[in-house]
Amino acid sequence: MWVKPEEVLISGGFWDTEVANTYFLLQHRKGAGHGSRGFAGILVGTLDSVFDTKPPPYRILHQTPSAELYYIVAVSLKKEEIDENWVWLERNLMTILATFDNDEDVTDFVRCKIESLVANSTVTDPHSTPDPDSETFKAVSHKFKKLFNLPDGEKLVNYYSCSYWLNRLPRQGWLYLSVNYLCFYSFLLGKETRVIVRWRDVILLDCTNALIFPDSIRVSTRDHEHYFSMLLRKKETYELMEQLANMAMKQLINDEEFTEDKELLTKVSKKIPKKASFLKRDLDARAHSDMYRSKFRLPLSEKLDGSTTCFLWAPYKKSYISGTLYVSPNYICFDSKIANLVSIVCPLREVLSVERIDNIKGNSSVKRALFLCTTQSSSSNSFLFNDVGDRDFVIRKLSEMLGRTIPTKNALPDNIGRKPGTRSNSISEEKVEYSSPTSQSSPGSQENGVSSSSECLEAETIMLPLRTLCIGPEEDLEEGEHDKRKLALWERHWNEYGRGVTMYRTVETARLVLEGLPDDIRPEVWMIFSGAINEQAMNPSHYEQAVVAGLQRGGPANDEIERDLHRSLPEHPAFQSETGISALRRVLCAYAWRNPAIGYCQAMNIVASVLLVYCNEEEAFWLLAALSERLLPDYYNTKVVGALVDQGVLEDLILDHLPDLHAKLSRLGIISLISLSWFLTLFLSVMPFEAAVHVVDCFFYDGARVIFMVALAILNANKDVLEKCDDEGEAMMILSEYLSSITAAKLRYGKRKASVSEEAVTSEGAEASVNITDIIESGYKNYGFITNVAIERLRVKHRLRVVQLLEDTAMKNTLRTVGPDCLLNEEDLRELVAYVRAEQILGADDKEVRQRSMSGNQLGQEGYGLGYETFRQLFLAASPWGQGDRADSLVTSMFNMLDVDGSHMLSFRSVAWLYGVLCVGDFARKLRLFYYLHLAFPPSLDDVDSVKREEVEEEAAVEAEEYFDVIEEDFGKGKLDLSISDEEKVSANNSPKKGNAYKDELTGLATIHNRDYRKYEQRFLPPMNQEQFINMWRTVYSFFALETNQEIFTSLSRVGTLLLQIGEVGRRVKECASRSISESATPTDSSVNTDTSSESSKKVSALDSPMPSELAGACTQAPEKLLSTDETERKARELEVSHLMNVPGAEYSLQKSPDDESSDKETDSVSSASNIHSSSSVSHSELEWSISFEQFLANVANEERLVNFFERSFSLAEEVQKLRKRQAVSTNGNFSTATTPS
Repeated sequence: MWVKPEEVLISGGFWDTEVANTYFLLQHRKGAGHGSRGFAGILVGTLDSVFDTKPPPYRILHQTPSAELYYIVAVSLKKEEIDENWVWLERNLMTILATFDNDEDVTDFVRCKIESLVANSTVTDPHSTPDPDSETFKAVSHKFKKLFNLPDGEKLVNYYSCSYWLNRLPRQGWLYLSVNYLCFYSFLLGKETRVIVRWRDVILLDCTNALIFPDSIRVSTRDHEHYFSMLLRKKETYELMEQLANMAMKQLINDEEFTEDKELLTKVSKKIPKKASFLKRDLDARAHSDMYRSKFRLPLSEKLDGSTTCFLWAPYKKSYISGTLYVSPNYICFDSKIANLVSIVCPLREVLSVERIDNIKGNSSVKRALFLCTTQSSSSNSFLFNDVGDRDFVIRKLSEMLGRTIPTKNALPDNIGRKPGTRSNSISEEKVEYSSPTSQSSPGSQENGVSSSSECLEAETIMLPLRTLCIGPEEDLEEGEHDKRKLALWERHWNEYGRGVTMYRTVETARLVLEGLPDDIRPEVWMIFSGAINEQAMNPSHYEQAVVAGLQRGGPANDEIERDLHRSLPEHPAFQSETGISALRRVLCAYAWRNPAIGYCQAMNIVASVLLVYCNEEEAFWLLAALSERLLPDYYNTKVVGALVDQGVLEDLILDHLPDLHAKLSRLGIISLISLSWFLTLFLSVMPFEAAVHVVDCFFYDGARVIFMVALAILNANKDVLEKCDDEGEAMMILSEYLSSITAAKLRYGKRKASVSEEAVTSEGAEASVNITDIIESGYKNYGFITNVAIERLRVKHRLRVVQLLEDTAMKNTLRTVGPDCLLNEEDLRELVAYVRAEQILGADDKEVRQRSMSGNQLGQEGYGLGYETFRQLFLAASPWGQGDRADSLVTSMFNMLDVDGSHMLSFRSVAWLYGVLCVGDFARKLRLFYYLHLAFPPSLDDVDSVKREEVEEEAAVEAEEYFDVIEEDFGKGKLDLSISDEEKVSANNSPKKGNAYKDELTGLATIHNRDYRKYEQRFLPPMNQEQFINMWRTVYSFFALETNQEIFTSLSRVGTLLLQIGEVGRRVKECASRSISESATPTDSSVNTDTSSESSKKVSALDSPMPSELAGACTQAPEKLLSTDETERKARELEVSHLMNVPGAEYSLQKSPDDESSDKETDSVSSASNIHSSSSVSHSELEWSISFEQFLANVANEERLVNFFERSFSLAEEVQKLRKRQAVSTNGNFSTATTPS
């Protein structure tokens, strides 16, 4: 390509000239092209690799005879492209340059011409998306894909110079980090080193400083450990590697694909250096947004736009506080430089105006200030930011964002989109919302009484927390004084620091939360500090829609919810009536509909029931959403991955802060037992819930670190006793008794049923009880240095280990359950599992079908499933029948056969069974499968008919139905293989007669419901008609399309001709038998000739004589005697022509002779004349041409070459490995690989 001319002092050195003329030189780099094999080429290649100075290998220089300088005018990675540039110069410039008298004029003309070519080639559409990557990075990315033979879809994130330790020797080279791979390349003195590691195979990632590997980054997989050192930007490299590995683990958990944030391309930034890689900018922006959302509890869709330093005026202190101002599309946030001193979250929906302030009379310290006025009436909810960096730029940003939020604010005012009695965004006006339950009742409920029918409860949501429906007057008096004191403290706090979502969050706020929240304001505080209030405000009517949709949908999640409803907080009066049960049902079903990826998980019912005690239904719903999606990610899924990850985090924390206790608990093996029950329910299931709700208070305010601090405090309090335990049962009993003894200021419903030992402890004295506030304070005092950032770092570390452990477990379970049902050995089966899982992770084309089918499908039991695209790719590349021009049609037939439930997803069990038959099965079993496939699921007859695939597949489905009907009739006759068990007989007899054929828009495959593909192994298969046989034999011909040995085609022609003749003989025999039966059954009539009647009276019935005497001698003759030589050759020739000329089999038919046609007409007339004796007559379909499987098997078995083809061995493991290597990395060349197998 043409480049802007640049000066070059020396034309030689590392370059060799290929072609030269008066004004131009075409050169190639030493080490590329013809000079790559010499010592100079090896040396130059080594220097380029070490210093990353490798330019494009071809270039064109401009020179003049009198000048000493050269100008580079074109470069290229390909020889063909540079040759085109050279030819253009010779054709278009050389004749013009010859007319110049001055060399300086020649140089000026060449430079101007080349610059114009560059300008014309770089003109872009002003409306097009800007180029995300620099030219240098594009060249490196191209080199990366070429070195490792990766697909074009693989995206390079960044690359770093480093050393890789191979056999305890460092090799200097380049580390490439892409979305799915970690790669290293080194070229030293002619020897290449390549390393490829998939991120999904990484089980450990850490920094080491050992003697042998100093200051290195260690990347561990199941089989290898890789060390990378001498990194100039080690911290940046490690953080990027950690982020990419974490992304890979989340893909394994949630089956998600990485997508770029294209909005980043058009984002306007200031004073931020632009990185060469767009993906690196994208990942950095994601990391900053994750930190931003976690710090301020914002919705997952919120993206950080930017941040700047400033000073916040604190009216409660009358001073400025230094910190950072964060701006995003929907929020303005502030966090002090001193941790936890003060923070602010201000949604733009609450902002009335943004003002620029440059000076205030009497206060010279105010400069470059920004004033925000909110909708809150209190002056404490307005904010002054002083000395804002890039203030004018920030104001422009805020103006744009406020402009986008105005339509939403106008469309959804505070009194629209909410039911009466629900809270507005400002919450400060609703202090008395829960004080009088009767005041909130509707007129209808007042007239008809408090109780309502279950139907009304099912349709309408409750606007009050359940505690207000079951509190008696004596209980109000008992706790009134305690709550009034706390409430007074909160009122005073709100007067000083503001109220609502825009309040100042200070150390004083944390202290009040630590002391416990009054019940009246608990829902308000929970909603604010958890961030659930923001999601509720953004989706004002979402809950009502979710309730209706969730209750109507049904499904496995709703069934599990129904089973657990009465197990949720049964000791509380609210859940001893239909009111509380119905409310809990609505919340759980609504959330299962909102998030089908989670649906419902055990322990969610306990958490939701406690939320309903203190909050109304909608608030409980949004709190549950915040808990499951943001605060405790991946906790509530089928594998409880998040809880298992935090189990490892707790173990690390115990090791660091309680090492002696860790050694004891590890020997007893109880860390995993205690952490799951504690964390999944936030201690609500292991201690009185009114005590555990104080932990929930702190959790919503301070995040996940609270549960770790409380857990460490509990273990530390019981450290001495636990270290003396002899077994895990004793240790668990001690912890259970301790947790049961924890009390709160009031305990009415939360007291757990005490065991005998607990009663003994309680009877010894009240000193055994522990206040929950003391435990929380102990956790903050001793372990308050544990931050949420540190917790997240530990989570990333253990997420690698946990996900890989789950993957290994899933693979072992699959091998254990599928292995006995298939013929594959363990090596073949393991390679097949690894390939299928890799296709799932890398995002195959059938991902949408797989995600839809995995919900509520038995595929989840095996953990792996194949869609059509994945199965097609596997079958064509690694199957003994995946060759020839009919391979695609055969794939579709195979897929239809194995898709027994119509989900368009194949279970791994069925695919393993199929490959067991194809690769290991004996000759007869393979032929039986081949015969059955063309009988029940015939492949498409011609690729030309692919447009009409739907019609062909529907016909195939009908034929499959008819075949299964025949099979089921055979069951009734007792014609069943002895290998089939009694249970299978019963299920076969009870199977439906008709299946429901339908078509899926995603794959266009017609399928049959409730059919077992293994029925083909029954002993008696129906005969095959002529059209089906021709279709099958064309498939056999396609297997040998590339065969050059003519003997194999002779064998094919011989077998095909013989089978045609056998079918024709059978047709004639049945025709004559049918004629004799019809004549013997015709009644005597006066119009009937006497000779005919006398002759017919001599006929023998079919039951007594199955074969006419006239054909008895004919049947003993050789088959080729029954057909003329010309007719036999004609049929064989037509069969071959139908394959070679690609004639559609549906239109192919053997023409009958006139005698045959007259015989058919005669047979039809006789049959119609004997309708009154139809029970003894033979249908016309039985007189058609047909062959049996036994005849097909016997004739193929007589040809050694065909037998060798169907009996030849096929190594599935080797073929799958080749397929994976073709998809991942080339094995050509002399290099070292460390690709980790699955």
